[in-house]
Parts: sequence; structure tokens; C-alpha cells
Amino acid sequence: MLNIRKTNINDFKQLYSLGLKTPELKVNKKDSFMDRDDFKLRILDKKHIFLVAEEDKKIAGFICASAKDIERPLKNKYACLVYIAVLPEYRKRGIATKLYNECVKKLKRRGITHIYAWADMKSGIINFLKKRGFDEGKPSVWMDRKL
Repeated sequence: MLNIRKTNINDFKQLYSLGLKTPELKVNKKDSFMDRDDFKLRILDKKHIFLVAEEDKKIAGFICASAKDIERPLKNKYACLVYIAVLPEYRKRGIATKLYNECVKKLKRRGITHIYAWADMKSGIINFLKKRGFDEGKPSVWMDRKL
């Protein structure tokens, strides 16, 4: 049976490992995933929604959304869908949809009115997002550099 729950710091190692193994989450040509400390802070930060999907007490996937913009004095309140990942052996079973739906419910309770996401144009996430009402924006390229 699938269980969606709030992530806790004890999940960190397993979730970070899942992120490292998920090619769609590759940050750039050199880095396979986000910085460990940044990822850990997102789990602990109350301005993030960070949920995990478990099946038979095994983590199958996670979702992370940042609601940091909520304090800005704007009519619309935005959140960023940072990550959604499901292990390959659990894909095509609706787990990502359940994670997404639960995340959206929690964001709405916080007063969020809009959600946006950056997506790898070569991955299946584009279709996932379109099915949930996301409009495709102008193509862009993520660029970064270590200073």
C-alpha cells in the first residue's frame, strides 16, 4: 500500500541517493545532482513542501516544492516545483501523480496561487506537467558556474 508522508531528516541519505541515481535530475554536465547541504536544508526548511512516497516501508519517490515567495507582498503567491522523482521500478503506477496532488493540496493551504517548474526538455516530465495544466514557457537553458 502506498503512503505519502512528510519527509524527515532520517530520510536524507536514501533520498539523496535516489536523486543521484535519477538522470533527469542532473544539474549540469559536471554535477549529477544538487549540493548535499542544499538538499538537506530543503528537508528541514518549513518554507518547503517535501514529501516522500513509500510502498511497504520502502521509499519509492519524493517531491519538493519551494514556497519561499509566500512572504512577498503580491496578490499572487508562487511556489516552485523543485524536484519530483520516482524510482524506475515504481514508475507508471501513478506515484508521481499522488505526490504532486498531495503537494498541491499543501501549497494551496499555505495560500499559494501559482506553481511553476523548470524541466529538462528531453525528459518525460514535460508531458507530466502538461497533463496537470502547466503551459510551456519560452525555451531556456540552465547555466551555472562554480566561483
